[in-house]
Amino acid sequence: MFDSIASDYDRFNALASLGLHHHWRRALLRRVPTSARILDIATGTGDVAFLAARSGHAVVGLDFSERMLETARQKDTKGKVRWMNGSADKLPFSDRSFECVTSAFALRNLRGCLEAVFKENHRVLRNGGKVLHLDFGRPKSALSRWGHRVHLNFGVPLIGQWVCGERWPKGYLERTIQEFYEPNQVAELLVKTGFTDVKATPLTFGVVQLFEGTKK
Repeated sequence: MFDSIASDYDRFNALASLGLHHHWRRALLRRVPTSARILDIATGTGDVAFLAARSGHAVVGLDFSERMLETARQKDTKGKVRWMNGSADKLPFSDRSFECVTSAFALRNLRGCLEAVFKENHRVLRNGGKVLHLDFGRPKSALSRWGHRVHLNFGVPLIGQWVCGERWPKGYLERTIQEFYEPNQVAELLVKTGFTDVKATPLTFGVVQLFEGTKK
């Protein structure tokens, strides 16, 4: 599925998020430790990885979709990021290899193995390292919920089909957002897998959640 939409992924993100995806990713980057070695899991076309590299961090971008990685490599004209094919629940790195693990809008796609993903996050982090994960949420206020539902059920499918045509995975994005864990459940999983100072921060009225934790 991700291979098939890789060439249009950036354009879809910009339109479907109304340009807010830049704001959300910058909010994540502001919490990254200084001069960190970062692993960006499910990196996709590399937006978080590129932001981190431009901020002076050493970055590895990992994804299981080779087409997504091809798009990221094409964008990386200066070779700022190390790109690798791999799975987030079985990371091909030794223990304590990174100061920070990040992702943007990946956790929903990893719902079935999320505890294993967080265990791997913990394993490859050095003591004092941080996890920082962005993903879509469900707003709490009635007005925000209504606007979010309208955009998700009508706006997003129209944009997806306009940008990707028949390659658009109909219903997938909407379903994974509606079926994903509540923020407190994600936080509980982070605690269960060994993280401390865990919190979930809502962005844009809760449309997006930023999850973070520390390995002591």
